[in-house]
Amino acid sequence: MKQIKILIAGYEIGGQMQLLAEAFRRKGFDAVSVAFNQDFRQFQNDKVLNIQGKGGQLRRFLFFLKALFTYDVFYFFWGVSLWGFWRFHGLDLPILKLFGKKIIVHFRGTDVVNIQYYENLAAPYQNKAIDKNIPLSRPDQLQAVRRWEKYADFILVSTPDLLWVSPRAILSPQLIRFADWQKLKETQSGNRKVFTIAHAPTRRHAKGTEFVILAVDNLKSEGLPVELVLLENIPYADIPGRLAQCDVGIDQLLHGWYGKVSVELMALGKPVICFISEAHKQYMPDLPIINATPHNLTDVLRRVIQDDALRLEAGKQGAAFAAKHHDVDTELDKLVVLFTLEK
Repeated sequence: MKQIKILIAGYEIGGQMQLLAEAFRRKGFDAVSVAFNQDFRQFQNDKVLNIQGKGGQLRRFLFFLKALFTYDVFYFFWGVSLWGFWRFHGLDLPILKLFGKKIIVHFRGTDVVNIQYYENLAAPYQNKAIDKNIPLSRPDQLQAVRRWEKYADFILVSTPDLLWVSPRAILSPQLIRFADWQKLKETQSGNRKVFTIAHAPTRRHAKGTEFVILAVDNLKSEGLPVELVLLENIPYADIPGRLAQCDVGIDQLLHGWYGKVSVELMALGKPVICFISEAHKQYMPDLPIINATPHNLTDVLRRVIQDDALRLEAGKQGAAFAAKHHDVDTELDKLVVLFTLEK
């Protein structure tokens, strides 16, 4: 039987594209990841297709033609496909459909949600009123979603709030290779005199970083030996080791769900503090994250620091949760069935 060929392409998010490509290859599929971007985080991909600058659009179109006659499954990240220019996006989608290709798109966040919407969520904690004129999604984003809904066989989203944008989508979690994080866990050292708190913002305003800094400063003023480790604007390769040396992690405090760094911290057996909204708890009822808002973060963080048993239990439950819901090899079995990729 013909070996199914899978192209995973788009904007690399958290190393997810390469992680999936390697996992598919371990399952016996011919899979490759092709990123349209490379930034300071320096995620590695099988191929980086430079679509910017002189000749970028031509390279993109020629790659599309080659891919059309090479791959069976097209798995797109960040709401971008192979061919588009200026304001015209997804021009390849009807052609891929005409050729009988399987099309999957994976929305990740600000590809379909207005970044100003996320930043606006901080307003109530800054003694400001939420600006109701800022929509969840811009018109161009909604237009793109409708186009994907017309041509994609499956739509995946990484967080529950994205289901508000595309109700037919399927929630597909952030992925890690759990075994790799367990190996790193064994290298951790203990007996530190200062309690270290990890926080890894990509966009400070969207994650509520100002409230994390304030909470740590409050605890320092109380005389508690705490240190905030801000992991930002550094290559991703440096982050796992830094997380392993911290005592607790704080993820995003505004938009009501947890990100990839929460998963990585849980896999390391670290307690995680994050805001999980009541509207989203139904999607992961066994989620062991310690809930906090900007209003009560100082109190929650103080309790976590002072309660050894709480940290131990949260770390234990978190590791089990990460293995159950976020291990790439386990989740890949679901994708294989979902996409009907049986060999």
